[in-house]
Amino acid sequence: MSEHDAAAPPEPRPPQPAERPHRPLWRLWSNRWLRLGAVGALVLLAVAPVAVSWIDYRFTHSITDDAFVQTHVVNVAPQEVSGHLVRYLVQEHDVVAAGQLLAEIDPVPYREQVALLRAKLVVAEAQLAAAQSSLEVLQAQVPQEIEVAQKALAAARAEQARDEKTVQFNTEDVEKGIHEAQSDLEAARARLVLAEEDHKRYSFLLTKEAATQRQSQEATRTYRLTQAEVAAAEARVGRALAARKKVDAVRQAAVAAGHQAQKSEQALGLAQTRRLEVTQAERQVEVKKQQVGEARRALDVANTSLRYTRIVAPFPGVVVHLYRHLGDHVPAGTPVLSLYNPELTYVTANLEETKLEGVAPGNRVRLDVDAFDKPFRGRVVWINKATGANFALVPRNISSGEFTKVVQRVPVRILVEKDERWPYLRAGLSVTVAIEHGSGDPEWAKQAADAMRALEAAVKPSGD
Repeated sequence: MSEHDAAAPPEPRPPQPAERPHRPLWRLWSNRWLRLGAVGALVLLAVAPVAVSWIDYRFTHSITDDAFVQTHVVNVAPQEVSGHLVRYLVQEHDVVAAGQLLAEIDPVPYREQVALLRAKLVVAEAQLAAAQSSLEVLQAQVPQEIEVAQKALAAARAEQARDEKTVQFNTEDVEKGIHEAQSDLEAARARLVLAEEDHKRYSFLLTKEAATQRQSQEATRTYRLTQAEVAAAEARVGRALAARKKVDAVRQAAVAAGHQAQKSEQALGLAQTRRLEVTQAERQVEVKKQQVGEARRALDVANTSLRYTRIVAPFPGVVVHLYRHLGDHVPAGTPVLSLYNPELTYVTANLEETKLEGVAPGNRVRLDVDAFDKPFRGRVVWINKATGANFALVPRNISSGEFTKVVQRVPVRILVEKDERWPYLRAGLSVTVAIEHGSGDPEWAKQAADAMRALEAAVKPSGD
């Protein structure tokens, strides 16, 4: 062994495990790490039920804090009229009833317009009454005149027919009388010739004493009688011929009757033309009626405009804001004040599209309103059919190719259940919404939606 080797120290021995002494539990608890572990385990055991409940709540509810209390704020403005605002009968925060007078536009110009149009209506009605009176007179006169003319024409025609028949009858009678008189005259003349010959023969025979005196006297008497008969027959012929003049007179009367019938026919035609006057009068009455109707409608419009100067509450509600001051000129359609119906207060939650699963109309909702300590309760009325981005004033335009996916939000309307705090709900308050998942209650949601629509439809024009 070398010197160096002789001076080297001996190699160290590996440590041998020492036997630890047995410690009691109270000594183990005094170890700091053991204490921390035990406390953590206890805390974990205590928090575990709450954590499980919280996790279950998050999985069974759709939660968003993008929600606000909303209502229908209506701007009340004068309809179809403009003028200076002369009266306010309410102030902000006043509760008003439906039909209550809120404000008034200067009504003087509209009253004067109503008075003017009412006077025009009176004039139009008077003109209509005069036209109707004229029509009634014509309707009473013209038929009578036509009837009189018809009767006169019938009488003239009857007289003409009678005269014509008289002419015909007299002509035939006169001609027959002339013919008979001429025949009697010819017969008398023939008998006269025979009587004259007998007279001459018996007178000659008497001179010859070939006949008796009596025979001669009988022949003479017969001759003279025959002469008288001839004279009488000639007189009858003369009278019969004279009767022709009477026929001419009757014929002239018949001609005059024909002229009178023509005049009566012309008079009837003239009377019938007066029916045109009746028609014209009827049209005039219709025109006057139209004028009266037009004047009445103009008066109704003026009365409506006058009524619109009275601005009334279209529904029961609360006055929110007065936009104008007394004396301001208010153009038609410009808001004078605004109010809302407290019965139409609801919550609109803008729910992320990723949280729509399990949300249905009728589901119950927890509403944590920031202004109140305790939550409200509500139910889903409906879920909008489009996202809020579709109604943005500046819609997204991705036609350039640039696109960044953004979670869209869908508006959900929630009906708030009323309690003693209901009157203190204000539009615009922030709300945190937690909607329970479930199949919903479509029948309840339909009834609630119908009730809301009925409230919305109950708005009346401000001038009524």
